[in-house]
Amino acid sequence: MATNEPVSIDRKRAALIIQDMQNDVISEGGAWAETGAPQHAQEQNVVENCKRLAEACRKAGIPVIHVWYVVEEGAPGLKQNAPLFEGVKSANALVRGSWGAAAADGLERQKGDFVVEKLRMSGWQDTTLETLLRGLERDQIIVTGAWTNMSIEHTARTGADKGYFMYVPEDCCSTMNADWHNAAINYALQNVSTVTSCDAVLAAIG
Repeated sequence: MATNEPVSIDRKRAALIIQDMQNDVISEGGAWAETGAPQHAQEQNVVENCKRLAEACRKAGIPVIHVWYVVEEGAPGLKQNAPLFEGVKSANALVRGSWGAAAADGLERQKGDFVVEKLRMSGWQDTTLETLLRGLERDQIIVTGAWTNMSIEHTARTGADKGYFMYVPEDCCSTMNADWHNAAINYALQNVSTVTSCDAVLAAIG
């Protein structure tokens, strides 16, 4: 279960990932709006919570890294080997330069932030994320964004395998509905990360 119990996070070791918080993923009018994703994002207050956390991290000197799913028009090079990837192409979603690929209002890149682009679910897969984290000398990774049971879970699992300490504030994550969110939070993520809350992370970083 998610908790407000205190967590220990070292400012000099921490980094914040804001993943897939893009219009097509979580906003009304986006490519997947009919899945219920915008409603669940609102129920979780996920944009505002991520915004508060990002602002606090910047003030604390903790790097903020936006991980964005971006394809070119027609999704060339996106292998169609799973329903999720088929959906990106068929929905003409997350196309570079489009409104759908842009960050949700309030979560735009700020001065000093980093951006990592990806083509798969995990933020690590064939991206510059690990190179960036090594260069920044950060190994405590706070993972936020969408969708909880897909990209967030994939990124947390892989990060744990790579030796990073993964933190997942559950109210900084959302997916298509509460059932899917809770399944990831209460089971899989318990074994690969410290499941926590926005307020607990804010308290930890001061």
